[in-house]
Amino acid sequence: MKNKLILRIVGIGIFHAVLYLYIVPFVIYPKFGNYGFKFTIVIAIIISIAVLGTMFLKKNKGDKNE
Repeated sequence: MKNKLILRIVGIGIFHAVLYLYIVPFVIYPKFGNYGFKFTIVIAIIISIAVLGTMFLKKNKGDKNE
């Protein structure tokens, strides 16, 4: 269970790093400007909340005593 939790948190960190250090400044902002930047931030936060929210759901039948 802890391994999955750590992988999700690290995955979110990598996602945000790539998003904010490459995609937003070099792809989104030059093409869509400030509104594209704000939209991207909102979408990234929603995705992060969704991924973190899955950690608190009940275990599936396939997850045995983890």
